[in-house]
Amino acid sequence: MKYFAIQTCLNEKLLGKYPQVKGFIHHCNVEEEANFIDKFIFEKIKIQPILSNVVLHSMAKQTDFIDVFGDVGFNFGYLISDKFKQILGEFNCFGFQLFTTYIIQQDKNFYNYWQTNIYDFPFQFVDFKKTNFTLKDRDLNRNVIMNTINFENIDEFNLFVSNIRYPKMISFNDVFFNENMDLDFFSLRYIEGAHKGIVSERLKNELVRNEMSGIEFKPIELSLNEWLMPGGEREKIYGKT
Repeated sequence: MKYFAIQTCLNEKLLGKYPQVKGFIHHCNVEEEANFIDKFIFEKIKIQPILSNVVLHSMAKQTDFIDVFGDVGFNFGYLISDKFKQILGEFNCFGFQLFTTYIIQQDKNFYNYWQTNIYDFPFQFVDFKKTNFTLKDRDLNRNVIMNTINFENIDEFNLFVSNIRYPKMISFNDVFFNENMDLDFFSLRYIEGAHKGIVSERLKNELVRNEMSGIEFKPIELSLNEWLMPGGEREKIYGKT
């Protein structure tokens, strides 16, 4: 099974305006409110968190995927439409929560959206003996040092990750899954360009068949440079930006 990392659509004609978002409405003191969604860092939320709302430019299209990942109120999430959510409900998803919300455009509220929250990562499906990682560090002169490392199993990986500190950073060089892997929608930390989520080929095909807008799909084996370079794989699939 092939897997693809969710990417923002870079075609402004399909988005109406790039970026689509012109601002945010916050409903609390985002620094002090304990129930603000950004306070829940990679954990399952058991209450109704306080959400922020996206304000779209007047010319922006209301796409099925709206990328606000990393903005205040969306540190670990983004927006998907009702239609996108309905398709996800037919597939095997892991580690995501959805909270009903609305977007604002030209002073009107549109309630057909959901905010994602990533709370878990299925490292148990990674075949660690086949998978390679890159460890980045800096020497005394602040020069970047990179080494390829491997792990025998998930316990060895978790122990290593829990003990590394900046400037040490780890990332997947490649990723292989074990024979028990059956997920269609999930996220894995430490994969370049895949923090918004990963979809199986069968889910990708269904999303494409249903013409989900605002989204592109990068094969996870490609780096961002390989994907975005002029004449690269993205241009071959989606055309020039």
